[in-house]
Amino acid sequence: MVNKTPKFSNFHWRRWWQRLCKRHLCDLQERRIILLQQHPDLPLPIKALFSAPLPQPSTLINQWPLLALDFETTGFDAQQDQILSVGYVAMTANAIDMSTCVSEFVNSDAIIKPNSAVINHIDHAMLLQGLALDEVMIPMLVALTGKIGVAHGCFMEQGFIGAYLQYKYQLNDCPLLWLDTLPLYQSLYSNQISPHDARLGAARQRVGLPEYQAHHALFDAVACGELLMVLIHKIYGNKKPNVEQLLKR
Repeated sequence: MVNKTPKFSNFHWRRWWQRLCKRHLCDLQERRIILLQQHPDLPLPIKALFSAPLPQPSTLINQWPLLALDFETTGFDAQQDQILSVGYVAMTANAIDMSTCVSEFVNSDAIIKPNSAVINHIDHAMLLQGLALDEVMIPMLVALTGKIGVAHGCFMEQGFIGAYLQYKYQLNDCPLLWLDTLPLYQSLYSNQISPHDARLGAARQRVGLPEYQAHHALFDAVACGELLMVLIHKIYGNKKPNVEQLLKR
């Protein structure tokens, strides 16, 4: 029987990935344009966030600013759970700028679930000393403007940012660009790790990074930024990949 499955050369696969990456970036840009057209009265920080240029697929990752960030929350459901603390730090693919570190608790009426309290060690007394949610989220979004977000399992941060923007400004879309260290790590060790081993601390241990105080928003953000730099080096050596290469892994 003749095999009628089409054969694709490396050239064809490369072109397919290029089109996929370009579509992703073009899709983000189109969604931003539509969002701004539908919501002309957004406050300046939110307009700036979605008006900022996106990188080209060929942009080298060390030529574009990044922001590593992490949220501690009462749970995984962005529609039901609440943000307890936020941590973030500016970085590049070469270095983390520790002078930009931000760590804030959110002063809210969040009900601390027993399991989350055990994990992140956040209690009501800490929250009472925190800032209002807007005072935490707006500066974080300003810091993210013009940058690629970096997170380990970015569905969490993306989901909670999206839920905040939906609640506050009735935005039904949140077209932000992310580099997620979770799939990047899994692509390197796909046949050697279990879901448990894909957690941030386990991933750091496998690539030779030291232990750190997990489940603290700022420490997790820094830890994630360090992991990204090591993964880029392990995958690409001394060559710096472009945005397209990282998005397609």
